[in-house]
Amino acid sequence: MNVQEVIQISRNRKLRNKDSVNKIIHNIHKKIKNYALLKHDSCTYIIPPIIEETPLYDLENVIQDVFKILDNEGYICTAYSNGQIDISWNEKLVEQKVKTDSYILNQQEQRLRNITKKNKNIDKRFEFIANPSKTTKMEKSIDQQLDEQIEKILKEKTKEQKKYSKLLT
Repeated sequence: MNVQEVIQISRNRKLRNKDSVNKIIHNIHKKIKNYALLKHDSCTYIIPPIIEETPLYDLENVIQDVFKILDNEGYICTAYSNGQIDISWNEKLVEQKVKTDSYILNQQEQRLRNITKKNKNIDKRFEFIANPSKTTKMEKSIDQQLDEQIEKILKEKTKEQKKYSKLLT
């Protein structure tokens, strides 16, 4: 048995698990639709430990996957370890969830912006280590600074000489 066969076994297991989750989600959607037609705004679904024509699956992982899918679809869910999931689509609760989720996303975005700003500042401070030959306009070597000062002094000297030569003539 080589590595590819072991990897294929793992992939097959994941596909079987995904198929089980899809069947459960399909059944949940049917139940939600029926309850909505009966003017209810919530229902309870118990995930069966075994589904006909499907291989055995890990109940905890399936509960988590189903919860994530329903939560991403906008339902308000509560999952229990025995496989029970309470699902609500009450308008007020859903609106409140959307506001809370958007607030949390905004906070996370702000944190990410702050982190990237800090990283940029740190990168700028230590850029000379990564690129010693590259210097910014503000960072000049001592030799360059001395050369500039000497040039400045020489220019002033030539100006003074011209000034004195004009006075003498």
